[in-house]
Amino acid sequence: MPASPKGRSLLRPRSQRATTQSVRESGVRSGVAVQAEARGIDLASALGWWMAFLGFLVGSRVIRDNSFLTHLATGDQILSAGSVPSVDPYSFTAGGEAWTVQSWLPSLIYSALHQTAGLWAVRVFTGVLTALIIAGMWRLSAPARSLVPRALLTGAVVTLGAVMWSPRPLLVGLLALCVLILVQEKHLSPWWLIPTMWVWVNSHGSFPLAFAFMGATAVGAAIDQRGLPRWELRVIGWLTVGTLIGGINPVGPRLLVFPIELLGRSEALKDVAEWASPTFKQPAEWIFLMTIFGLVAAAKLGLEWRRLLPAFGFVVAGLLAVRNINPAMLVIVAGIAPALAALPGSLTGRERGSVPTAVGALSIASVVALVALISTAPALSLSRFPVEEVDWLEERGLVANADVRVVHRDIVGNYLEFRFGEDANVFFDDRYDFFPIELVEDHAELFFGGDFAGILDRYDADVVLWATDSEFADWLREDNESWTVELDGEDWLVALRVEP
Repeated sequence: MPASPKGRSLLRPRSQRATTQSVRESGVRSGVAVQAEARGIDLASALGWWMAFLGFLVGSRVIRDNSFLTHLATGDQILSAGSVPSVDPYSFTAGGEAWTVQSWLPSLIYSALHQTAGLWAVRVFTGVLTALIIAGMWRLSAPARSLVPRALLTGAVVTLGAVMWSPRPLLVGLLALCVLILVQEKHLSPWWLIPTMWVWVNSHGSFPLAFAFMGATAVGAAIDQRGLPRWELRVIGWLTVGTLIGGINPVGPRLLVFPIELLGRSEALKDVAEWASPTFKQPAEWIFLMTIFGLVAAAKLGLEWRRLLPAFGFVVAGLLAVRNINPAMLVIVAGIAPALAALPGSLTGRERGSVPTAVGALSIASVVALVALISTAPALSLSRFPVEEVDWLEERGLVANADVRVVHRDIVGNYLEFRFGEDANVFFDDRYDFFPIELVEDHAELFFGGDFAGILDRYDADVVLWATDSEFADWLREDNESWTVELDGEDWLVALRVEP
């Protein structure tokens, strides 16, 4: 080997070569570690998965809702008959009258899941719906940048769901609204609106809210751009096509005009709690109020008109009726998120590593464990319904009998329909949008106080099943000439008409 000009070897000493090799190996190992770490999910995604789990937890709770019972009974009828009912099959007060089953699709799904797997599958289905809503809201909160305001915004929706959401077709409408906002924000392609609007039209009468949202958004965008809002108009076009296609269904295009007919029945809905204006005495209304304050703060931070106008419009809707708080929360939270990026905060959620991966894995494991628990636990609670009293009446042939007329509360009608199907022969249930206004008012008089004897005579009542702690029950106890109380329990009273 030739020597260097100064007589030194060109080869490095063995110790130096070993050191260099160690450095290289260390660098390779570090690169592999960094690459492995980069493959993990980031903290924002992990927290989003956890929020979705909380949404699943909210939606998969034990079923206690009275409206669900009628939806399930109607789904059973659709499966057995192979068609959607076009007349009322349940009541003696409006039996045979034309009935538009706006929510036929969720009813069909409920019944199919129940008959094939059991009611636990319905709990899982509603849990998936709520998880998707919360996941969508987490994605829409991303413009807030920092994890703290994102968690607060999405957490507000989760909390509202825990208080107000139940296994009703409304959940389908809320998910559809969430998809629409994602499309408007360019997270999804507009073609998603074709199947989304078909499902929304055939699930819940709130689908006109899509046009209210996009109309206000388009006007706001025109103000922001000082010109034609091309993207918003494109979205409205897809929205219109999807809605019109929604008219192709087993019920027919009359589903498209059902919401207009519902507006014409505002008088019948005046005594329904969810159609009344919020009094801000309930937790859900407090959450709504806090988001209104958040909207005001966002407006001062320079919120764009395309976000401010729809949010303001939905605030007004929420102030008019409690039921409108649900869609209003989605619109407000998605609208104010970009303005919150101006708030200080360095925790953006880009961090990766073992902790975010563990949180994500825990979220998935929690869902799996919860599904396993749900599949073995009771899916339905009937504690709020007069089960024992109806048992007593059934033993004597005094219920689900075409020759016997039972007067009862609205929620009892839902239970009787669930238990007896089209043989229920109910007086009234919670379909306030369907029953004649005279019947709605008579039910309100029985509930709040009025001409009890006149109403019972008008409907030729044979049996009364009513809440024990009520003015009507007190009257039945006192009127010994026409009525005799046979059962007087802690929650429910049964009275029979005295034979002349």
